[in-house]
Amino acid sequence: MHTRRIAFLAAIALACVVALSASQAPQPARASAPIYQALDSVKNLSDASFAKVVAWAKQGGPAVFAPVWDYQQAEAGINGLAASQRWAMLQWLSGNGRGALYAQGVTNSDIGRNRPGADYPVATPTPDPWRQVQFATDTFDAAPSGPIQVSAGIAGAKRDGTSIVACVTFANTAPQAATDILFAFTIKDGNGDTVGTMRLDRKGTFSTGIGIHTWDSYASWRAQSGNRGYNDNCVKKESGVAALPILEARFITYSVKSVTFADGTTWAP
Repeated sequence: MHTRRIAFLAAIALACVVALSASQAPQPARASAPIYQALDSVKNLSDASFAKVVAWAKQGGPAVFAPVWDYQQAEAGINGLAASQRWAMLQWLSGNGRGALYAQGVTNSDIGRNRPGADYPVATPTPDPWRQVQFATDTFDAAPSGPIQVSAGIAGAKRDGTSIVACVTFANTAPQAATDILFAFTIKDGNGDTVGTMRLDRKGTFSTGIGIHTWDSYASWRAQSGNRGYNDNCVKKESGVAALPILEARFITYSVKSVTFADGTTWAP
């Protein structure tokens, strides 16, 4: 009986020692409140706003004056941190990993999901081999077009100078159908000087007042999003090697050179 009591007391003593040791074991350090607030402001940003903060961090985190947008407010919050916390935030945002933040006592849960630019590289988009060329009239007045009303157009040139394209949206305003419309496009440089010409001989049946459409924007033409028949209203000139008129092209103007109607009559300016 005496032996059992001793064993029981020893067990209690051992449990007390273990509990005391556990309470005295070093606990992971937790960061101060400001860094959690800064992390929350960054965590809630859209990818577009986050990208702005990443770009700012890679510039060294310059001062932010009168912050208005959410990304500016996040940047100002980071700049208001203690030096070591600010440095840890900039390290992460600059793509140098989360180690410096972990050392501050924060966890992945505090930081949030992996973000492009900080936790992994942002994919570099393939450069567009084309550039937009402004479609315009020569003067404030509409270009000579007679019974053909031109309502829109787009143009683009390859950056390497090997191809140029112009597209037009139009309608026949004559009382009878047209069957052949000859468009002329003038390529101009940045000074407005003519450097080349193109022609589109558009054949078909074009009834009175019916819009004949091409792409509604340069972007939709590049994406080829829409009716593939829109390309029927485009003319393209290509060169095996770079052509100076294409390299210099900044504007494309238009005019209508002739119209043939279903009854065989014609119009010319």
